[in-house]
Amino acid sequence: MAAIGEIRKHYGILVAIIAIALAAFILGDFAKGGSRTPNNIGVVEGEEISYQSFSKQVEKSLEAQKQNSGQNQVETAEVFNIKLSVWNQMVRQIIMQKEFDELGITVTAADLFDQVQGRNPHRYILQYFSNPETGEYNPQLVLNYLQNLDQMPRENQLQWFEFEKGIKEDYHMVKYNNLVSKAYHLPTAFAKKLDEMMVTQADVDFVAYPYFSISSKEVTVDDADFKAYYNENKESFKQDETRNVQYVVFNVNPSADDRKEQKARFDEYYEEFKTVNIADAALFANSASDNRYEDKWYSQGELPVQIDLTMFDGEVGTTVEQYMHDNSYHTARLLDKQMRPTEMKASHILIAYAGALRAAPEVTRLKLDAQNLADSLYQVVRKNKNKIEDLAIEFSNDGGVVENKGHYDWFPDGQMVPEFNEAIVDGKQDDVVLVETDFGFHVIRIDGKRDITNKVKVAMIERSIEPSNSTYQEVYVKANEFASKGTSVDAFEVTAEEMGLSMRIGDQLSPMQSSIPGLDDSRQVVMWAFNQNTKLEEINLFDNGREYIVAVLSKINEEGYRSVKEVEQDILDAVFNRKKAKMMIEKLNASANKTDLNKLAAEFNLKVENVPNLTFDNRGFGVYGPEPDVLSAVFTMNEGGFSSPIMGKKAVYILNLKSLKAAEIKNDYTALLMQMQSRFDAQVNYSLYRNLEENAEIEDNRYRFF
Repeated sequence: MAAIGEIRKHYGILVAIIAIALAAFILGDFAKGGSRTPNNIGVVEGEEISYQSFSKQVEKSLEAQKQNSGQNQVETAEVFNIKLSVWNQMVRQIIMQKEFDELGITVTAADLFDQVQGRNPHRYILQYFSNPETGEYNPQLVLNYLQNLDQMPRENQLQWFEFEKGIKEDYHMVKYNNLVSKAYHLPTAFAKKLDEMMVTQADVDFVAYPYFSISSKEVTVDDADFKAYYNENKESFKQDETRNVQYVVFNVNPSADDRKEQKARFDEYYEEFKTVNIADAALFANSASDNRYEDKWYSQGELPVQIDLTMFDGEVGTTVEQYMHDNSYHTARLLDKQMRPTEMKASHILIAYAGALRAAPEVTRLKLDAQNLADSLYQVVRKNKNKIEDLAIEFSNDGGVVENKGHYDWFPDGQMVPEFNEAIVDGKQDDVVLVETDFGFHVIRIDGKRDITNKVKVAMIERSIEPSNSTYQEVYVKANEFASKGTSVDAFEVTAEEMGLSMRIGDQLSPMQSSIPGLDDSRQVVMWAFNQNTKLEEINLFDNGREYIVAVLSKINEEGYRSVKEVEQDILDAVFNRKKAKMMIEKLNASANKTDLNKLAAEFNLKVENVPNLTFDNRGFGVYGPEPDVLSAVFTMNEGGFSSPIMGKKAVYILNLKSLKAAEIKNDYTALLMQMQSRFDAQVNYSLYRNLEENAEIEDNRYRFF
């Protein structure tokens, strides 16, 4: 009460302080002049992508990924990639929709019908509605699917709508690409020229004067040489905005005390695990293990090698001696052994009821009504087992009945829900059984079992050896000590050396890079480096799970052209080679043996080499690799002629064109024209959107959010 009284006495002062702080906060934002973090994840051609709409799309993609993989969790790296994919998709949709609107390109209902049910359906339809055994497209499958769509579960209907949306978006793009590619005509002269490039063959003798034959110590280069090379190749030095960081990693590993303590604890688990009732062993394993117990029958060879033989040779209740593998303690106990089929097949009718798992909205019958109907069908099928297919088509609430007519072909033991699976394992071939699962009531005819083999059910305990809290604290203190000493880039380097730490470098980090070199899931460091409030030479300490990272922002590389000084090391060899080439060309030009390669080779201690069957579209020049200037020179020479010295990438060359076998003129270039058209169409499909994206106005704020 005394504290409340003090607050009441100073109430007016507190209000004034809060008001001043609030005013300072607001005025501070005004003073920053629009530097506040944007609330959208990006702007594409003037259209905002809000974080809310982006997040919804990410959630949809994550759910789809979970369904496809059958896993409830998605790895951090995969989540990041999904976010990148969603961004690219949303940007593409905005850019392309503006193009479609401007050009009046639409996909009509008639277009969509033709793509789904027409004579030449979309490739997605061909892919998903073909006979899996023959690969042949079956249009009746599409018709049957659509006719039964309104009877299918809601999730199936939503999947179809997304599938149809994908077809529509793709066909939109097909129309757009066709509009571009069909606007071009490829004359026969182009085909004739291409044929010449592909077929005309040159046989070339040459002398190569390699740059490495002159030591760099014999060559002097100056700033003018670097600047000249830089100016001629300036576009190759253009860069996006990037950051450079230097960082030190403090790994958190279990100490000797941690290992001793955790071994003692695992020994206690092991002793109790050996004596617990078999019925409670799985529950105990769940409480003691890092991984949950998997209710599964294992065939020999599927278990870890350390326990496989013991489990298959032992009696029920056998417990494996504890062992260490992959920085974890392990043990296992045999719960059951059975002779079981590897694969089974069956036919069934599912009778669902309102509230059953994944029951379609139109299923409104009560559970008792479902049980009575299933029992009636069970009696009918017992008397006439061949009726199960017709009854499945008429009564089954299984969404797959449209395609499989109630038949499940060979499936592995354990694939179905336990009650369904065990009913087939326990029964005999041709038996008819009635079982209940979370999905409803199933009338099952057992159609086959094969590869009967010995299987075991095992409860396993695994405990990773982890650092204790005190170990984490000790490492954190060291990392924090280092961070407090490294007050600049120079101090950072000196401190790392003094403390015997390895300093790592992350240069040219891009805003959407998933991690820094050598450290997975270190996205937080990249985000910090690009944060508008992070200053040059600022140092920060990051908790990265099993390691602490201390990083310094060592450089901010603005968007634009790198300077001559920045690229000097990158172009050093090229600049020296140019200078060497100039010296070599002067020597070769001064020689009296320029038209006698053998004498020229002897004079310069070189050798005469040969490239036979050389065509203009060759990617390389013999063992010297890509030499485009040399290749061009070959096909501008006269047969028997000699070239002047040619500066290449790896050497200076003098050529002698021994022979030139020209292409024969054809009467018909149709096939080649079709091939060229196909290549052109593929190039349009590949590069058209990329060019649109490069020229679009895109404000990318992703690095502020993830």
